[in-house]
Amino acid sequence: MTHSLVKGLRAVPSLEPLPEETLLTIVGDSANLFWPAGSVIFTKGSPADGLYLIVSGEVRVLDGDGGEVAALRAGDFFGEFSLLLGTPHQHEVRATEDTELMVVPRERFDQLLTDNPKLAQSVRRQAEERMAALAGASKTP
Repeated sequence: MTHSLVKGLRAVPSLEPLPEETLLTIVGDSANLFWPAGSVIFTKGSPADGLYLIVSGEVRVLDGDGGEVAALRAGDFFGEFSLLLGTPHQHEVRATEDTELMVVPRERFDQLLTDNPKLAQSVRRQAEERMAALAGASKTP
């Protein structure tokens, strides 16, 4: 029988190919947290503490003026920019509906990328795509 959070991790395209024992380790090392609609998950400038995986619900990534940068749902992840770059968070993230998140601590995230080069490549590629989309959106009048 597969753990329900492992099933949730399998919904994240970058994590889907990982073996079940790796996914179980992620579940064991992670915090499974709930944010009610309207809650701030983290603010711009706060320290990066982990990778956030959306199990259920929806979050909005907001720019400095409160404008929407992205809407993310179950199977999406966020917080990877700051972890990859070693910087504080560049945006605010707010739950727009009741949201369950699995937070993978920085140390586990770093170890996952070291142990799984294909995962590292996938996460970096998605981060680069998001950065390119943000750069393109900021150039639009």
